[in-house]
Amino acid sequence: MRIGLNLLHALPEIGGGWNYIANLVGALGQCDETNSYIAFVTRESEYLVPAKPNFRSVLIGIRSVSRLQRILYENTFLQVMARNYNLDCMHWFANTQALINTVPGVVTIHDLGVFENAVAFPQIKRVYLHLMMMITAKRAKMLLPVSRSTANKLQKLLHIDPSRMVVIPVMLPPNFVRFPPDAVTKFKAKYGLPNEFWLYVAHFYPHKNHVRLIYAYHQLKLSGVNPWPLILRGDPQGAETQVSELITSLGLEDHVILLPRLDNREMPLLYSAATALIFPSLYEGGGIPVIEAMTCSCPVVASNIPAVQEFAGDAALYFDPTDVASICEAMRIFQNSPQKREACRRLGLVRAAEFRPERLVNRLLQAYTKASEK
Repeated sequence: MRIGLNLLHALPEIGGGWNYIANLVGALGQCDETNSYIAFVTRESEYLVPAKPNFRSVLIGIRSVSRLQRILYENTFLQVMARNYNLDCMHWFANTQALINTVPGVVTIHDLGVFENAVAFPQIKRVYLHLMMMITAKRAKMLLPVSRSTANKLQKLLHIDPSRMVVIPVMLPPNFVRFPPDAVTKFKAKYGLPNEFWLYVAHFYPHKNHVRLIYAYHQLKLSGVNPWPLILRGDPQGAETQVSELITSLGLEDHVILLPRLDNREMPLLYSAATALIFPSLYEGGGIPVIEAMTCSCPVVASNIPAVQEFAGDAALYFDPTDVASICEAMRIFQNSPQKREACRRLGLVRAAEFRPERLVNRLLQAYTKASEK
């Protein structure tokens, strides 16, 4: 097969979506030497393409940050190129495909937030995504939800036939492993990190629930527990000012540390260094940091929302993310119980093995094959 990869929208700033794409494309390079891949890239996304004989990059001179420019290109020139390259299908990675497609589309669906939490989107973006996702759901040859939870919502909200869906969760790259103690010690020294700490990896979107986490952390401190410092790693996305002001108003400046953006190669070191991951998100298509932490032997305390429970299984301690007291109690239990942390750590390693490329790439290739059938 000749498979197109539309990477024109990909930017590091999109967070989990960027990681998902990078891991999936890297997994194809690692596990598939049979099929040919034509990747349509910008300067920001070209380095995602593996340096393999069966991969070719086509550099497009548009700015990914210009959504209008990209959408116009995807609906015109990209369609001509897809036909000229004689592609069997095109993989789209951001919930939608073009209005009219010259080759069959395979579309990754991360979540249905625009249908379930519409107020979180600006009006123009909300109207556009609502319309385009409905059209995509109807016309795409195959849909690739990132979790069974998202697949169920596609079936319930958009009435998608399950035979047109294949669940493709995050694929963990080979470098996501627990690093040895000496490397972890050097990493902690580089960033001035404490010996023990809570970690939350999430951009500062409102639905990532940083505010309740800070209140829960403060409540834990007031209860007499001496909490580990809380490390936050995420880019500004709208909620950062409120979070910073809350940290100051509660007098937690010496207890809550905001890390700058790290090189992707350092993220496994961050997880390896953490004593535990706290993941209080209110809404997720999957919850990539949960699996990333588990594969680095970092035990997890997380929201009891369906997608996260699907990813983590019995390997995490859960709480109600809408209840500050519930978050606080889960943190208290985890911090006071090395036995509980160790049990979650061991179960997490087993769980994370399900997300390695060798377990998932064949499923993806079957989806490409099905989409390419006349």
